Amino acid sequence: MTKKNILILSIFLFTLSSSAIAGKLYKWVDENGKISFSDKVPPEESRREREELNEEGRTIAIKDAAKTPEQIQQFKRIAALQKNQQALLETQLALDSALLKTFRSEEDIDSLAKSKLEMIDSHITIATGQSETLKKQLILHQKAAANFERSGKKIPQKNLSNIESAQEQFDKNQREITEFDLQKIQLSKQLAKDKLRFNTLKTLSTETPSIHTETISSLFLGELKCNEGDCEPLWRKALSFITNAGAIITYRSDKLILTKKPRLSKDRGFSLTKVNNKDGLNIILDIRCADSKGGKATCKSKQTAQLIEAFNQLSY
Repeated sequence: MTKKNILILSIFLFTLSSSAIAGKLYKWVDENGKISFSDKVPPEESRREREELNEEGRTIAIKDAAKTPEQIQQFKRIAALQKNQQALLETQLALDSALLKTFRSEEDIDSLAKSKLEMIDSHITIATGQSETLKKQLILHQKAAANFERSGKKIPQKNLSNIESAQEQFDKNQREITEFDLQKIQLSKQLAKDKLRFNTLKTLSTETPSIHTETISSLFLGELKCNEGDCEPLWRKALSFITNAGAIITYRSDKLILTKKPRLSKDRGFSLTKVNNKDGLNIILDIRCADSKGGKATCKSKQTAQLIEAFNQLSY
């Protein structure tokens, strides 16, 4: 508060009796930047943001300004985003808990991978042996049919049925081998993913993460569009962006990133979320601030708006 504003407030407090103000003194700023103090808010000013002051002139509460239709719509988007974040967080926390209960070290993951891959390999070996037998049977039936044709005789129906049956069994056997090969690929990918997640969890805070719904949103949402196949590079760029902006990561998954809760007026908290849409994926940045007078100023600041603008340029 400037010296001029302090003087105005002091004069106002002096001229009003203590019974008149009774702790109900309000301060607001109009569209021209004029600061007003009164124990009653005129009807034409009731839609503005205003501060409630105590007898010492300190802010004890802030009444938000009436929201515009655009702000109301943005609040709805943010509420839907937080609901999505909560669902992603709860699902991943359950998976993380199961992972930590199953494995105590990377060696446990490698050991399980080895035993499962060996089991699949044994199935492939057996199926490959059966394949050779089935192939020989099919060839024998085909040769018998060829002999009938060379002698000018009609191929018996039984022989045709044997060829069809042998072919079906051989094809089924080949599909089983292909499925076993796919299982090996999927298992290797899953166990590699489990190992990566296991190592990631060791770097995260031991505190249970939360969405920080008790903070306030800047009402600015950054948004990047990407396809399923090319989203990872953009996701990494988004992560680098918020860390370069001073964010401290407290929780990270392949769909949700949360940072340290904003506590001081100058602090900003960030979240990154992958959101499915009909055309692919959106990476959404939400900036949050402490629920205080200073926090609201930080969220409304030009610097916060510039962060969103810079984020939206990452895909170019």
